Amino acid sequence: MQIEVVQQMFAVVTLLMGALIIAIISNAYRIVRQQTLLLFIYGFFILIIGITFADLVSIFTLDEFITIWSTIFSRIMVILGLCVMAYGVLRG
Repeated sequence: MQIEVVQQMFAVVTLLMGALIIAIISNAYRIVRQQTLLLFIYGFFILIIGITFADLVSIFTLDEFITIWSTIFSRIMVILGLCVMAYGVLRG
């Protein structure tokens, strides 16, 4: 029980830190206006949401079926986020 609470707290902290990093990178995008940086921001946003999605769902629901599928969806989002980030860098 306590381990789940710690995971949920870390998920919220990860989400907040990701939002801070996205805000910093978006300020850099306003200065340079480079498409690569914009794609990197989109990929990073998807990655952060994917990392924290399963833990955030477990905060709001206790249904085991939804929790299992949220974990699968979370992994898919992480893979998509990494792919978008890699595409943005390779396109660069």
